[in-house]
Amino acid sequence: MPAIGPVDFIPAAERYGLIGPLTRQILRKGCTQALQFPGEPILAFNLSPLQFRDPDLFDFLMAIIEPTGFPLQRVHIEMTESALIGDDGVALTTVERFKSVGIGVALDDFGTGFASLTRLHAFPFETIKIDASFVQTMQTDPGSRKIVASVIGLGQSLGMTVVAEGVETEQQATILRRLGCDIAQGWLFGKPAPAAEIARSLAPSAGGMPRTSTRVSPLQRFHQLEALYKDAPIALGFADLDLRYVSVNDRLAQILGRPAEDIVGHRLTERLPARHDVAMTRLLRRIIEKRSITSREFSHRATGRAYHISCQCVCDDVGDAIGLSIAAIDITQRKAAQIALKADEEHFRRAVELSPNVAWAARPSGEVDYMSPALGVGEASGMADRIADWYARMHEQDRVRVRQEWLAWLPSQQPFSTEFRIKWNDGEWRWVSSRAKPFFNSRGQLERWYGVISDISEQKVLEAEVARMASLPQERATQILKLFR
Repeated sequence: MPAIGPVDFIPAAERYGLIGPLTRQILRKGCTQALQFPGEPILAFNLSPLQFRDPDLFDFLMAIIEPTGFPLQRVHIEMTESALIGDDGVALTTVERFKSVGIGVALDDFGTGFASLTRLHAFPFETIKIDASFVQTMQTDPGSRKIVASVIGLGQSLGMTVVAEGVETEQQATILRRLGCDIAQGWLFGKPAPAAEIARSLAPSAGGMPRTSTRVSPLQRFHQLEALYKDAPIALGFADLDLRYVSVNDRLAQILGRPAEDIVGHRLTERLPARHDVAMTRLLRRIIEKRSITSREFSHRATGRAYHISCQCVCDDVGDAIGLSIAAIDITQRKAAQIALKADEEHFRRAVELSPNVAWAARPSGEVDYMSPALGVGEASGMADRIADWYARMHEQDRVRVRQEWLAWLPSQQPFSTEFRIKWNDGEWRWVSSRAKPFFNSRGQLERWYGVISDISEQKVLEAEVARMASLPQERATQILKLFR
């Protein structure tokens, strides 16, 4: 025989006057069995709206619960919004009596009935429970997500614990967690089960959710974000899907040159020329469609300031686009520094090109990673190409020798010196001297090699001439020397 659900048997029990005996049996059995559960679980019981019209409901329940010995502070009574319809004076008195002895009271299935905010505020509810119909359609219905978010904010702002009913998937739990919901209830966490099985699931070895909470209500989060938004060191703004500003902070308003209140509600492209309006609108629409982020640099002609602007699509918990986030950072000083640095680098490069020496540097391993430009040697502009060009121009008889000398010398960490021939742009072979010194950091570790290459062709010619004269007879050498006097 298939199980009969509460939707079916509760109306029948109400219709035939059996709701009282049914309540008595459920409360007595539940409290008795729960005394054997580990920990301090809370028992929540649903009562019929008809029962809240009975002025003797409090005494009726106390006569059932107290004999079991179950703590009243761990009993919660749940009532639906329909119990608040009509003259709710009796219901309010009963709820207040429950609260006076420590019994918690929750408003169940909120959102499906007709409870006014006045009555919600008047009744001392501890808990408000969001109806499962909204929770289970959050992923497909934006309206349901908004209702869930609103109820969470409403309940927490009134100091209530908010419970989401009917949670069946991890995706639903994730959305609720991101929305700041306090408690989730549903088959994702457990299905109806016998008392013994529930006791096992509550055992410490079975694991469970921590009882401590870092609850922050949507209202608190709103004010926190509002403070961060207002005092952020960068310009921030948010636009809806119609590309109209919803909010801007003072820094963004300053960039746009208008008070914040005059900007909200206006389009992002409002003051752009027509052709720029079309291009910018197309770009912003593409950001929304692709759920992407785009960054641009922008120079404000009127103020001369430069900004780095980032525009990003903002999505809700299920990936639906809800607007655009705009952030702008003032990079005027950075741009000025970049221009000055580029000018300095250009001055240095021109000066180095005119220098008769070539500077070079190497890693501790001996790998050359810097070579300055020089007149008459190579045209390569990239560093890797420039270094490769130098190696290619070395005389083939010197290339291997110099490399072997260099690698063999590295372990000594002493100043290095060698000579080799290199081919100038005019096709002439010239002798150069390459010298290097090690650079050590504060810990005494070798960090870099710094070197310089100098043209010694004339010195080599003079040395060759001196050597040649040294080989001549004394008389002939004296005659030649007289010619230079």
